[in-house]
Amino acid sequence: YFKVEPIKWRILSEGGGNALILCESIIANKAFGNSNNYAKSEIRAWLNNEFYNSAFNAVQRALIKTTEVENSVYSTGYDPNPYVCTNTFDKIFLPSFRDVTNTAYGFNVGGSTSDTARTKTASDYTRATGACVNSGNGYWWLRSPLYGSSYYARYVSSNGIVLDFSRVYYTSFGLVPALTISLD
Repeated sequence: YFKVEPIKWRILSEGGGNALILCESIIANKAFGNSNNYAKSEIRAWLNNEFYNSAFNAVQRALIKTTEVENSVYSTGYDPNPYVCTNTFDKIFLPSFRDVTNTAYGFNVGGSTSDTARTKTASDYTRATGACVNSGNGYWWLRSPLYGSSYYARYVSSNGIVLDFSRVYYTSFGLVPALTISLD
């Protein structure tokens, strides 16, 4: 049993008639996939198909812009990083390491310290389907691959610290989607 609630969003930035927004909670828990290649990940496919088509009505979908999602070495926080993928063009996407350590978006610099702006509560649905939760807050994926292995990706812990050691096949980590909407 779980309670279905409206999805709440936080504006990270505005400009040019658009706004970049981030979900305020963990909406689902999914495995990253068979590797940390975000372009080919199960998460990316689920966000841009099932989630996009079921969470938003036609009017809302018309406001969601296709975003060029940067998947460069810089976005991962590691240099070098042999596991980066090409940029993707997505309606819905996961934030990167650089996104969640960007002070202009309201986050602390660096990921090694706790940051309440990065802590996300797990929805009832997410908890009911086996999300990893600690004191009401969950663990959630970033799109950034770890530099040392294709089987690891970066994630945010329940206390808002960015960590590296999550295996991509873990199904207990959550999704905190981001998207760009038209304000016109």
